[in-house]
Amino acid sequence: MKKIMNFSLIMIALIALSACTNKNELVNGTEERHEVSVSFNVTSGANQNETGNGWTGGSVQEVTKTFLTNPSRVAIFSYDALDIIDFAGIEKTSIKMLGFPKNNLPTYLNQYNQEMYFNLGTLFIPDWDALDLFQPELIILGSRSSGAYDRLNQQFPNADILDMTMVYGEYSEGLDRNIENLSKIFPTIKNELDNALNDIDIKMNNIKMVANAYNALFIMVNGESLSFYGENGRFAVLYDEFGFLSADQNQEGGSHGNVVGYEYVKMVNPQVLFLLDRGLATGGSSTIEFVIENQLIKDTDAGINDHIYTLDPEAWYISTGGIKSTYQMIEDLLIFINKM
Repeated sequence: MKKIMNFSLIMIALIALSACTNKNELVNGTEERHEVSVSFNVTSGANQNETGNGWTGGSVQEVTKTFLTNPSRVAIFSYDALDIIDFAGIEKTSIKMLGFPKNNLPTYLNQYNQEMYFNLGTLFIPDWDALDLFQPELIILGSRSSGAYDRLNQQFPNADILDMTMVYGEYSEGLDRNIENLSKIFPTIKNELDNALNDIDIKMNNIKMVANAYNALFIMVNGESLSFYGENGRFAVLYDEFGFLSADQNQEGGSHGNVVGYEYVKMVNPQVLFLLDRGLATGGSSTIEFVIENQLIKDTDAGINDHIYTLDPEAWYISTGGIKSTYQMIEDLLIFINKM
């Protein structure tokens, strides 16, 4: 019943939109639509996995395509994109209808949990029926939904499809590219995005000048499980952009991390220990205090010198790559920097 009601709302909004849209309509004083060249990475050949909550396989390649500016019906499957548009001001864009997955929406984006915005599936898999009725002009993907690119192209040949997936170890480059592309597609928010990017670069460099004298260990806490992430992994931004040295250069801890124990953390003995609570990030229970109170953790240099820090789980895990989330990441690390 809820899905039928949602479809009805979409159809009513589409009818209203078509009635008021004019080909020569102006958007914030500029011509509504024109062509721009956009370059980004896409994942082709991916298949939906057996559980139906993600994609497997596929190859990544860079493409350059022609997009139309100022789309009015926008579907977003990446919270970092919603973060960026929200930061600049959605009211300053051409967007009249907005849809995205509403499950696990970051708390700082809770203002979008309203009926006027459409629920279009999950971060992994679109609700194809709802999306078909929505008829988006622009679809934005992220790392979790990137495998849907081929099917979306086939099912929505008239829509522009942008993949904003960021490559591990290239946070700044990915953020630069994504902001540049969104600035092209929504030219009315270009100044806000450019100013934020310049400010972020300055703040990151300021942290790096202090952090590069300290080794750090990044641990994800998931219930009773600990996972290490290193210089080449999912959270390489801690080392590449923020400048910390890796406390363990013998392990990579790639995309999914390496499962470790408390004895491992004590053996590595980091000067600084950063903890990310995955349970809290995904709407579960927090177990991070049990880790902090473990005696082996307390006996590390980080524990003895009061350099154990918890990171904002939404910014580092759910909406990484947004502007607000990046500012939150900066704030998390400034707690350490300001002690030095």
